[in-house]
Amino acid sequence: MSNDTFVREVNEELRQERVRTLWVRYGTIAIAAAVLIVLGVAGYVLWQRHQAGVAAADGDRLLAANALLTEGKTDEGRAALEALAGNGVNAYPALARMRLAEQQGASDPKAAIAAFDEVAAASGTPQSLRDMAAVRAAYLLVDAGTQDEVRSRVERLTGDAEPLRFPAREALGLSAWKAGDRDTANTLFTQLQEDLGAPAGIRRRASLMLELIAASAPAATTVAPQAPTEAPAPASAAPAPTPEPPTPATDPAAAPAAPAPSQPPA
Repeated sequence: MSNDTFVREVNEELRQERVRTLWVRYGTIAIAAAVLIVLGVAGYVLWQRHQAGVAAADGDRLLAANALLTEGKTDEGRAALEALAGNGVNAYPALARMRLAEQQGASDPKAAIAAFDEVAAASGTPQSLRDMAAVRAAYLLVDAGTQDEVRSRVERLTGDAEPLRFPAREALGLSAWKAGDRDTANTLFTQLQEDLGAPAGIRRRASLMLELIAASAPAATTVAPQAPTEAPAPASAAPAPTPEPPTPATDPAAAPAAPAPSQPPA
């Protein structure tokens, strides 16, 4: 046996002995950690499946509540929405609160605006729903609030990269028109009308608002031209001709009859 072979065998024995020592010391811990990892992954998968089932059930509850409202069963529908807002999961509580706010919009705009603001300020709500709630509050504030209140809710959503820029600009334009800011309203509605990416309904309403703005523009003041004054006749002008006396009639019927000659004596 050569020296190199002997050295390799000794090194291999040392490595195996080191591995056996580590396994004796930490083998049980490694097995327990592996079992915990497997159980944790299995538990997470089961929890996700449970949450998906609960979310699907909450979706059915929201659809059922909307069906009740559509059928005119307002009390039952509102009760279902309030229950969903209290014990729903994921985004369904926020959707239920927004639906309840829509029901309050006609009868109590201030309460509806407060409800939309609550959804927009909720940190656990998805950002898309928060922005949508801010837009809905701005539409109500066009009639029930001021231009500054509308701006405070949707001006941040008017950028070109914002998905809700079109309704946000429409709400700003309406509030500007109501406040008498014709230039701002005209600019916003022109942008909406010319943007081919805007929804057809918003573009149509923008065209109507531009026609309304143009029709209500103050008419330009025009000065009526004065009639020219008659210039005096020049001094050297010839006098008007004097009318000639009428000539005697030449009609033989109108002429006096000549005296007849006297007859000779018999």
